[in-house]
Amino acid sequence: MPVTLNHISGLTLSAAGATATFGIAAGAASDSTNADWMAVTSAYTKTTSAWVLGSAAGALDTGAIAIGTWYHVFQIKRRDIGTVDYLISLSPSAPTMPANYTLFRRIGSLKTDGSSQWVKFFQNGDDFTWDSMVADVNAATNPGTAAVLRTLTVPTGIKVEAKIAVVGSGLAGDPGPGAIYISDPAVADNAATINSHLTLASYTPNSGALVGQLSAQARVFTDTSARVRSRCQLSNANTRLDINTIGWIDRRGRDG
Repeated sequence: MPVTLNHISGLTLSAAGATATFGIAAGAASDSTNADWMAVTSAYTKTTSAWVLGSAAGALDTGAIAIGTWYHVFQIKRRDIGTVDYLISLSPSAPTMPANYTLFRRIGSLKTDGSSQWVKFFQNGDDFTWDSMVADVNAATNPGTAAVLRTLTVPTGIKVEAKIAVVGSGLAGDPGPGAIYISDPAVADNAATINSHLTLASYTPNSGALVGQLSAQARVFTDTSARVRSRCQLSNANTRLDINTIGWIDRRGRDG
């Protein structure tokens, strides 16, 4: 049967939070080289323990599970006998495979908390959303008119499209940061202006009695270190920039 290039369906990940167990829904995918299909017809659960074949068993490829760390989830296959299972690895592209397993496909990513348990999230197709958004940037004074790289709580080792809420504000009587531009570090570094290169703009009336604040949701690609670039049109001790991470979009190999 021919393999559909880069196909993935089902295989939805889930983590209830405060537990070492995560779930994988039934589904199928072509492996990362499009050599073969990998399919599982029932839901699985796996844990942070060392990999053991089967549901309700360990998934870690090597070492010990770490705190506050991203792990990538792979569907894997032993092609000689057709067995399919799941593995987690620090590597987004080269997991340490169990003996005789040769095929794999990354199907998503998970993050541990301070107790080495999974942080709760929800997945809908390629869309991942934190149960509670994460306050990643709190630049309470002088957020900067020059480029600043900001690290978000999204997977590392791969480029994803971060879903963020951006807030710009100024103290009473201050114009605030003006135009705010959040961009992919891979694109040109452009100054934020009110007419171009802006994600949102925040201005306050020139009155000591008023406080200006504006917020907007945005999506922007990260680099492989989970960073985006921010620039503000205005910056001083009375301006503030906040970026909260809602989640991320991960194509999971659909684009080859």
